[in-house]
Amino acid sequence: MNIKFSKTHKIFTLVIILVLFSISFFLYHLEKNTTNTTTTDILTEDIVSNLTDLWCHEVTIKHDTEAISKLFCPDGNLVGTVSQVKRKGNDIKTYFNYFAKKKGIQIIKKEYNISKVTPNVFINTAFITWFWDGLENPVVARMSFVYHGKCIFQLHSSVLPELNQDLLDISKLQ
Repeated sequence: MNIKFSKTHKIFTLVIILVLFSISFFLYHLEKNTTNTTTTDILTEDIVSNLTDLWCHEVTIKHDTEAISKLFCPDGNLVGTVSQVKRKGNDIKTYFNYFAKKKGIQIIKKEYNISKVTPNVFINTAFITWFWDGLENPVVARMSFVYHGKCIFQLHSSVLPELNQDLLDISKLQ
């Protein structure tokens, strides 16, 4: 049996092969670039809560900047509460060499709001009340921990703004 393929059919087949190769290449590099996690890690709200508790413990009790930085994914990033710079890699450790070593640093209160995005991506939108020596009053930070597998892909933190009564009134929230 002698089958002849048209030029269009050959080009279409080549395009399909290239697309499949590109997808395979992307997935391979995505997996390779997240060495602390895999796309098969299945997270739960309890695991995310425990990972966030571990981060809090390393910052406030152990003050271990090496351990803190290892909680981040290799391609993870940080926008810290007392910083105006987005940090990656070793700059994350540099930030915590400052923040985690503040005298008297402690967490007074924490509230976690954990949401599942995919089986291995969760967001913990936390409200954490901090205090350290030199502050007149505690600082409430809204902190968004984005977990990919069992590492922090992104942590963004900012001081909670003052209550906007006009916005509260029109929002009809309690």
